[in-house]
This record gives sequence, structure tokens and C-alpha cells, in this order.
Amino acid sequence: SDALFLIAGLLAGGLYVAGVVRLRRRGDHWSLLRTASWLAGIAVMLWATNSGLAAYSAVSFSLHMLQHMTLTMLAPILLVLGAPATLALRALKPAPPGERGPREWLTWLLHSRITGFFTNPIYVFIVYVIGLYGLYLTPVFGWLMGSHAGHIAMQVHFIVSGYLFYWVLIGIDPRPKPLPYWGRMLLLLVGMAVHAFFAVVLMMAALIVGVIAAYEI
Repeated sequence: SDALFLIAGLLAGGLYVAGVVRLRRRGDHWSLLRTASWLAGIAVMLWATNSGLAAYSAVSFSLHMLQHMTLTMLAPILLVLGAPATLALRALKPAPPGERGPREWLTWLLHSRITGFFTNPIYVFIVYVIGLYGLYLTPVFGWLMGSHAGHIAMQVHFIVSGYLFYWVLIGIDPRPKPLPYWGRMLLLLVGMAVHAFFAVVLMMAALIVGVIAAYEI
């Protein structure tokens, strides 16, 4: 098991539930589906990083890819649909006039140039889709898998890049310059095409096949 993801997951789940409880006590409504989605996303992340799948992903490339797909495609979708930033904005109390509290800093961050950069569709596409080529078709993969810290870094990348991608596509939380629906559809279709091409390259590359065989021995 991985203590980092276990602690982070339990903390994220606990803070989310605390926010929902605060809203309920105040008499405000919060969607049960969003709560269920967030907690399901946490559960999927914990399963992928703290179960037998995580243990054997270090010695089996096929199980590594299953873990990869789970962390980058399934868990982020569920987490994004939980709308954690929207919940935090509603649950946190405004600071006194003239001061900045957690709610004000979060509002600033969501509309800042920093968030605008990390949710830019070009950046998201490069990190989420093109990054696969740099990871699996170069020595980077072997280097990262050579240490526990490298493996953790790879898993964090999968979750974060997946979260950013699906935040741009289906996110409920506010962000600077959201894409119009036609732009989201275009990003999705192009991403699917490049992913499919990557899968073909991965299966047909003799060098990668050799790496995979050595990796599973």
C-alpha cells in the first residue's frame, strides 16, 4: 500500500464530507450525486494505489497500464464531477471586510493566470495526451519505474493530468475562459484519435515490446 495516497485520499474525503455537513447544518442543499461521485473517485484512487493492483503493477506491464487507465481516466472523471471547489466556496465563510481568508484566496486562485495556464486546452492536451509518447517511448518510463519515488511521481502525474483534462471538458467548478461546447468536443475527439494512434504505436514498436518483456520477467 502507499501511505501518501491513503492519507491524501482520506483527508480529501473527510474535508469534502465536512463541507457537506456544514452546508446541511446551515440549511443549504448539496447534491447527493456530487458527494457520491467525489467519494467514489477517492475510493477508485485508493483501490488503484493501495490494493493488489498497485503491488503487482510494479512487476506487470499489463497491470501497470490498468492502473494507469484507472488513475488517469476513471478516478478524475468522478472527482471532477464532485465539484470540490464549488463546495468549498459555498461552505467557507467570507472573511471580514478588508481581509482575505481561505474563501477569498480560493476565489482568486480559480480566476488567476495560474489556473488559466493549467486549464489552457493546449497545455492540457500536451500534458494529458502528448505526454504519453514522452513517457512510454523514451527511457523516462524505465527511469521512473526504477524507484518508488519515481513510481509515485508517475501516479501523481496520471491523476493530476487526468483531473485537468476532465475539468476542462466536463468540469463544474469555475475557471478562467471555459471552452465552448464545440471546443470541448474537438478536444475530446482529437485526444481520442491521438490516444488510439499511441496504442497502435505501443503495440507495434519492437523496442517497446522488448522493454515490456524484460519488465514482466
